[in-house]
Amino acid sequence: MRFPFKSGDKSLHKNEIDQAIKKLKGLYKKYASIYGEAAFNLKAFEKRYIQALKDRVDINAFLHAEISVFEELKRRVTDYKRNVSEKKDSGVSYSEIADRIIEENLSKIKKYRYVDIHPDAEDEVKYLYGAVTDFYYNTWSLASEIIRKMNNPSLNKQREKLEHDFSYYVVPLKGVYSRAIDDYLFVLSHKNPVDNEKAAVNFIKYGGILLNNCKKLMSEVCNILLNSKDTDNARRMYYLIEIVKNIISDFRLMDIRSF
Repeated sequence: MRFPFKSGDKSLHKNEIDQAIKKLKGLYKKYASIYGEAAFNLKAFEKRYIQALKDRVDINAFLHAEISVFEELKRRVTDYKRNVSEKKDSGVSYSEIADRIIEENLSKIKKYRYVDIHPDAEDEVKYLYGAVTDFYYNTWSLASEIIRKMNNPSLNKQREKLEHDFSYYVVPLKGVYSRAIDDYLFVLSHKNPVDNEKAAVNFIKYGGILLNNCKKLMSEVCNILLNSKDTDNARRMYYLIEIVKNIISDFRLMDIRSF
């Protein structure tokens, strides 16, 4: 798929952005007509674009992330199409193929703890809240202790910043849930579908930023430990990094740090 800008270009002109958006919309319409809107949801893309403009994110990064996701989805769908066409009388429709892809994505996060915070809450929010909460208490606590014992002021400052972020995102302040969940439930109480979706996206985005920041600090610490020949703690930290990398991958949060 060719678009009117190059990867890494930070100074897009308005007409270049408009061309890229127009082409993406056209492709969503085209593939939705073949495989169904469940996988190629134009309205969802338009909402993400409007939100990106409101949040003043890097449009270049946004577009490249969107294009990458679209290309991957198209590849997977067309792979399914080829496999299905090779089987006679399979009886599998392309809408079923799209549903299967969505279900496969959901299956990756079902391995994490499900916290049923509200009937109207998005499933991804419920699983992500469980995943980040368990990560904080079972994994980050070990990493944080290793960092604290290094007595490095710079690393400790970063660690304390992350502790503050976790206190908002997963640690209950009053009642059952964290402040982040309380904020999300407050939006759900108004029963506005658009606001509900926006709140869910913001919750997931905050979680992605938090987890990616953890991975970045833990990787930096691991390198320092290796250079100082502290192989035991470096090995422990490497194991803990793999855990957070898996969560980031399963919830498809790799590019959120770019926003």
